Amino acid sequence: MEKNKLKIVVLDRNAIGPFKLKEKFSKYGEYTELNLTNDDDVGSYLKDCEVVILNRIRLGKKEFEKASNLKLVLLTGTGYNHIDLVAAKEHGVTIANVANYSTNSVAQLTLTFLLNELTRVEKLSQEVKKGKWSEISIRMDKYYHTDTEDKVLGILGYGNIGKKVEEYAKMLGMEVMIAKIPGRDYLDEVDNRFTLDEVLEKCDVLSIHAPLTDLTKNLINLDNMKKMKNSAIILNLGRGPIINEDDLYYALKNGIIASAATDVMVEEPPKKNCKLLELDNFTVTPHLAWKSSKSLERLFDSIENNLKLFLENKLVGLESK
Repeated sequence: MEKNKLKIVVLDRNAIGPFKLKEKFSKYGEYTELNLTNDDDVGSYLKDCEVVILNRIRLGKKEFEKASNLKLVLLTGTGYNHIDLVAAKEHGVTIANVANYSTNSVAQLTLTFLLNELTRVEKLSQEVKKGKWSEISIRMDKYYHTDTEDKVLGILGYGNIGKKVEEYAKMLGMEVMIAKIPGRDYLDEVDNRFTLDEVLEKCDVLSIHAPLTDLTKNLINLDNMKKMKNSAIILNLGRGPIINEDDLYYALKNGIIASAATDVMVEEPPKKNCKLLELDNFTVTPHLAWKSSKSLERLFDSIENNLKLFLENKLVGLESK
């Protein structure tokens, strides 16, 4: 492929955020932006393009079969569980992601979740606006907030984000336990790495930053939640399917754990009848931890660099977290 002759298509422009992509990528050829969803016939839009940029659109065997000219898929993120890598290889398509661009922003939202779950700032503000200032001041048994000091934070997924969250937690006076993913071999020596059961039993907060794999899918299920303290909090900044959402609803509804906050869900966006959305002890944000202004700047600089490397036959391909 030659520069300035490429056909480049962004499939889900609306999922990427307010960043000027046209100026960055139109210099490499014919550039088009679309706002597709997984419900669209994605493959029909891939017939002529050679480079695809996408965030959450799924590409499977049937999509690759229709994309006779496709050579490169540039992912606007780290995770690639929505791409059929076997089918991509069979059709000679290179997949490239970007790692480590959003470490700080994801860790920041994790810390925001953590402090909000312990302090309930959002809930307290709503109560004050309802005229309950005096009641809150008097009823400390109902409205007190919890210190981070001496609390135990369990971390599932100890990549760059997990390590940054550990750094923040220790600054807040928390003890940190790193959980082993069952079935995975660990060659590195980490002093505070424990079995998942040990972490679940002891942690006050479980913070999830693992990728979605066969080992992590539905890992946090009802059986594992029952091993946690009734006062425990779960934070999910990894992938939605790591938690079994039906089990999470049951655990939150029945006081098996105290609360949960997540930036990711099994189905995004969730259906209007999603039971979790009915719960006061469930907090959710729309998969935006990676979308800080600095993260987006780093992300698209790296995506452009991946394109340049591909044109120079120097692209390595997928990176891990």
